[in-house]
Amino acid sequence: MPVRAINREIRAALAGNSTKIMLLHPGARHNLGVALPEGTELTIDGPAGYYVAGLNDGATVHVHGGVGWGAAESMRDGVVTIDGDAGNAVAAAIRDGVVVVRGDASTRAGIAMKGGVLIVGGSVGPMAGFMMQKGIIIICGDAADGVADSMYAGTVYVAGKLGELGADAVVEEFTGGDRDLVYSHLERWKIPAPAAGFRKLVAGRKLWNFQKADRHLWKSAL
Repeated sequence: MPVRAINREIRAALAGNSTKIMLLHPGARHNLGVALPEGTELTIDGPAGYYVAGLNDGATVHVHGGVGWGAAESMRDGVVTIDGDAGNAVAAAIRDGVVVVRGDASTRAGIAMKGGVLIVGGSVGPMAGFMMQKGIIIICGDAADGVADSMYAGTVYVAGKLGELGADAVVEEFTGGDRDLVYSHLERWKIPAPAAGFRKLVAGRKLWNFQKADRHLWKSAL
């Protein structure tokens, strides 16, 4: 079936008061389950392509496999769980809700997040949390270079090895409150807690206002 036909069938099922829908043999097609409303539970039994569950409007989407670029992009609210790995820019610009990647995530995970929670059970590629404005990212594995680059606000927690920190990213004390927050999320989503403790990354706020003395940071950010 073409993607448009698949999404029409999902909408038709919702119109018929079906709230739990199973999509079999997705074949890694792109744009599956886009802009689904609150109260919908869609299970995709296999890998999905680009932009799965994009523009999510409150639905719960489970993907029993890996996903391509842009999973859950611009999500307003809801839950998206991914049992495998995620391509570039997972959870880009989400405003609320929770995105769970049980495997690894590629480049720019959580770019421009405006709220919500991104949890990665494995490692992330370069530039995770780039230009993040709000929300939290929990990374149970390693974070490659550029993590938390040019963040305005928000918090990134990393349990594994840190690459070179992004522009204006600083390490802050991991408090008891942070521990409660992080481990409650891991417990809720049944993600094994890493043996090593987490480090907390926040914005140094030097990019909030231009200062001539910080021009090297602006150059690196641009």
